[in-house]
Amino acid sequence: MTYLFHIAVCLALVIFQTALKPQVYFLTGFYDVLTAYVIYLGLFHRGRDIWPIILVFGGIMDTISGGPLGLFLTTYLWLYLLTRWTTRLIHRDNLVLHVFIVAVGVIIQNGVYIGTTLLLGKATLFAAPTLGVALTQIFWALGTGGLLLVLFRRMHRLWERMLNTYFVRESAQSG
Repeated sequence: MTYLFHIAVCLALVIFQTALKPQVYFLTGFYDVLTAYVIYLGLFHRGRDIWPIILVFGGIMDTISGGPLGLFLTTYLWLYLLTRWTTRLIHRDNLVLHVFIVAVGVIIQNGVYIGTTLLLGKATLFAAPTLGVALTQIFWALGTGGLLLVLFRRMHRLWERMLNTYFVRESAQSG
């Protein structure tokens, strides 16, 4: 049932990222929210459960983004791996560090985009973020990154509590 939660959240974030965010004026410089979700997954979930989610939604974002194929998938995989690695060094429940982890994730994502654009040259239609856009995204990440991680974690706990209550009640009544 955890997969159902992750699929629903990722679909909602993809819809937000591709349909809603470009239409709302003050969100034009907002960072990729799936980046924060991938960081959440890296902080609080095991790898073997999460790999399919990252692969599928990285592929979906690559398909609908119009950028070079594999760009989002590669970025999400690296962010997940780096987040898993940092959990060995930091306490994953530290709320202050959540803010900076998301900001570093946005920096890494922008670095991958800019590096890909430089490698591809000017022959592509893919536009990398400029320095101003990258700074705006970093400030958004500093302001909202920790809040999003807390929101994702609380939503998942609420989902698990609701499912456990329902299935425990069902199994007790049938037994």
